[in-house]
Amino acid sequence: MMENVQASIGRMRILLIDDNRDHANILQWIFQKTGREDEFTYFGDGMSALEYLKTQAEGQKLKPDLIFLDFNLPRLDGREVLRMLKEEEATKSIPVVVVSSSERDEDVRRAYELGASSYVSKSEMLEDVTPMLKSIQSFWPNDPSKKIQGDRRL
Repeated sequence: MMENVQASIGRMRILLIDDNRDHANILQWIFQKTGREDEFTYFGDGMSALEYLKTQAEGQKLKPDLIFLDFNLPRLDGREVLRMLKEEEATKSIPVVVVSSSERDEDVRRAYELGASSYVSKSEMLEDVTPMLKSIQSFWPNDPSKKIQGDRRL
């Protein structure tokens, strides 16, 4: 299954926003395990990530194709980061996968209300990466330029 992901998804620019560097490293490892050669940018807090995205937009540089966002962040809560991402013209179309230790229905519901494309439980992610890879693959059916927004919970 994992080898199919490489064939149908082009090289992606992925932004990882998580205060736990180990969790970000695991996400990066998941992609690398498939033989992918994606570009990863990491931030340990939401404020720094938003500042980076603003600078990218001002410089008319390429924006990320995908954002992984932890909800529990220092300086600026992940919920607020998601809200701000979806309000900004330059970032509102970027798919955001919320990666959280919470499995509470109200947290999942809130993520989708704020515009998340998918919600992944960190415990589920560590147990089996295949559902997450399938979800990511659905954002890029065969052409990275044809991203799909939708309600996907893993």
